[in-house]
Amino acid sequence: MNQTFSINRLGLLLKLHLHEHLKSYLLGMGVLFGVWLLMLLPSATKVDIFHESIYRNHAMLFGFIFGGAGAWFASESFRMVSTPVRGIPFLTLPASQLEKFLVAFLMLLVFIPVFMGVFYTAEGICFSIINARLPQGSPRYELLNLLGPHIDPSMRYLTLITLAFFLVGSIYFPKLPFVKTGVIAFTLFFLVTIVLNEFLLRHLLPGHEMYSGTPFRDARFIQNRRFYRLELEGNPDLIIKTILMLAIPALLYIAYIRFKEKEL
Repeated sequence: MNQTFSINRLGLLLKLHLHEHLKSYLLGMGVLFGVWLLMLLPSATKVDIFHESIYRNHAMLFGFIFGGAGAWFASESFRMVSTPVRGIPFLTLPASQLEKFLVAFLMLLVFIPVFMGVFYTAEGICFSIINARLPQGSPRYELLNLLGPHIDPSMRYLTLITLAFFLVGSIYFPKLPFVKTGVIAFTLFFLVTIVLNEFLLRHLLPGHEMYSGTPFRDARFIQNRRFYRLELEGNPDLIIKTILMLAIPALLYIAYIRFKEKEL
């Protein structure tokens, strides 16, 4: 089979994919929109004053629901090769391995703006109800700024690496990829960010009462009844940031290599 990349074949594969799955995607968007309304509307009928806590609440919900919905969507990315009955017709399509992989990857990228569009639509409805009940002269609620201070940078990173991690799980586990990948993700998160991070802090700062902080990025403790926060700087901070940034393309590359093995 010709493995030369062709943008025309990629377009045809995308059209085929959308033709087969568009109805499911639209139904999924409808369910997601309903979930957002159920989460946001109850508070919209009770709030009658302006308060910043609304933004923090919406930011927390955005990270939680995006992580869950994104993990589920990513874990379904390679369902077409989960069994020989489904996989053989797809893998024998006259297109290169890269083109077939890019179809799943591009749909995962499209998921991000679609999710944001659904969220902002539901939030706009919620804020329109709240703003109509606010006193005259009071500040009005505006759509949540996803790059603003209400969303922690670590949350933005976790949402992106969740998509990549569950994409790998989708191609590695033919059965129950969402559940199996979720168990592995939770185990790794617990071991790396809690156990290992706690061990390093206890070793570097013995005898201090520690508080939660960003793993491997800062440490918070109390000494002589005073609260302290230490942050990484210089080369150590650069190394950690580089590792975190390279983790996402590394996971995508692993998924592509595993996909190539499937076709073989």
